[in-house]
Amino acid sequence: MTAVLALTLPEYPTLADNLQYQLTGFLVVLFTLGSLAFLVGLIGRVFAALDARRAPAHAATQPSSPSLPTAPAEGEIPSGVLAAIAGAVSATLGDSRFAIRGVQAADPRQNLAWSAEGRRSIYASRNLR
Repeated sequence: MTAVLALTLPEYPTLADNLQYQLTGFLVVLFTLGSLAFLVGLIGRVFAALDARRAPAHAATQPSSPSLPTAPAEGEIPSGVLAAIAGAVSATLGDSRFAIRGVQAADPRQNLAWSAEGRRSIYASRNLR
């Protein structure tokens, strides 16, 4: 295919010939990308329609969901974050029994130990001349 396109160009192409060749290639790429975007959008709509058909059947079998939780007050840790912390502790400790007695948000202005250790590690890794 490339050899056929290359044969269509004259031996000494003009600026207009070069621009036409480049514009044709650019339009082919744009058409291909547009076609792929259209297909992906079409497949997404098909899946959304299939989910919409299944939704009434699932809604009848599942109990109604509770109301959405309110936003946590200033300084409180959201319940989702607490659940993630509990899950991380459980995954780390495995089958051993544990109890989380409290969770407190760290103030980054008061605890600079991690950033200081990172800087120390970077400075230590550099060769001094």
